[in-house]
Amino acid sequence: MTGITTAFTDAIHDSQACFRRLLTAMSEPGTRVELDRAGEFGDLSAGTVQVLLTLADSSTRLWLSSTLREDQTACDNLRFHVAAPLVEQASGADFAVLSQADLAACGAVLQSLPMGCEEYPDQGATLVIETDSLAAGPELVLSGPGIPERRPVRLGSLPQALVRFLSERDLSSPLGIDLIFVCDRELVAIPRSTRVEV
Repeated sequence: MTGITTAFTDAIHDSQACFRRLLTAMSEPGTRVELDRAGEFGDLSAGTVQVLLTLADSSTRLWLSSTLREDQTACDNLRFHVAAPLVEQASGADFAVLSQADLAACGAVLQSLPMGCEEYPDQGATLVIETDSLAAGPELVLSGPGIPERRPVRLGSLPQALVRFLSERDLSSPLGIDLIFVCDRELVAIPRSTRVEV
């Protein structure tokens, strides 16, 4: 293995702190939270690293987009610190990470990820998307559970396929995928139950 770096300094307390912030992000969609307990793994951003350190483990099937799969430092650190099995196809993933460099492939990824089934809707995947900003880009307006009225967000330079997916999702079904947008150490969550208007 090459370039193994430090993950959480205090694994229990750091993961608990990150979990509480992720819980805030998921229960209050569109709210920006910062994770500040660990750094990058190669080209994998500090925010994404901490999401995976907190939520993934040896039973979590993890898919990485092509740029990240080719990053030996990122892969070695994920194997060492997270131990999540890396899968070749997005269709077999519980968690998927889409690098900013691979955003053009988002359409195919979104079509491939597991959405869950009627018996087990919780088996829908979580997609972590690395973006260039959480303060710039077209304004999207969120509404639904966890949002008192409406909450505007900006998620950076997103491809049209991704914006279209967000705004056209079927919210009448419990099936779907949860999305986490990460920029450096900050993130915004958009669960499957959140309505997105362009």
